[in-house]
Amino acid sequence: MAEDPPATPRRQHGHSRAYILDRLKRENLTDLAAAVEAGTVSAFAAAVQCGWTKRPPTLAAVTHQARKRRHRFQAIDGDFSAGQKMELIYGPGPQGSLFNSREELVRAWTVCRDELLERANAGRRPAGFYEFEFDGRRPPYGSERSTLWRMDLLSEAERAELECEWKAAFQEAQAPDFTVNDGSGELLRGDCARAAHYAWADIPRELVKKWSAARRRRERRSASSEAAAAK
Repeated sequence: MAEDPPATPRRQHGHSRAYILDRLKRENLTDLAAAVEAGTVSAFAAAVQCGWTKRPPTLAAVTHQARKRRHRFQAIDGDFSAGQKMELIYGPGPQGSLFNSREELVRAWTVCRDELLERANAGRRPAGFYEFEFDGRRPPYGSERSTLWRMDLLSEAERAELECEWKAAFQEAQAPDFTVNDGSGELLRGDCARAAHYAWADIPRELVKKWSAARRRRERRSASSEAAAAK
């Protein structure tokens, strides 16, 4: 009688507690692994802090629970210097990194992530975010906010704040005599000035197109109403 084939082992997936624990141990993050095993922090929170997965953008804002997680990580890994936190925000300085190893850098981001994201301006992210949580190269500063908006990586509060700011900048450029000094001494006027202003304000082109179309519709309705009243 033929023997039954051996059972195929169940594959651990990237979000399972077992997989995350195994990876923490393989990457020598033993203190963090011990904290997960003890229940001090969740496996998912550890994976997010290490940059292995992401929370939904609407949950990215720092909440009471996020602050509690940060305190737990600080208890595990201790504090980091102001210079090291600056490196997590802006990247290494001309003299090189203040961290002694990649592992130490990962631990620093694990501890400081929520704090640094909380301190960042709307639509801005520290260097650590782009190192551990962003797919692709860091966008230029001048287009960072529209890039994160387009990739749906902003919280609802950030999106609302930026769209309000962008709408005000768009409205400012609608004056018939709107002009912009492009920095070379040349004075731009009309549509050229508006395009330069939109680029300077980093307004997503999708919003410019949407708001411009809405403005044209209002102008056509206004013209039709005036023509009807004149008859």
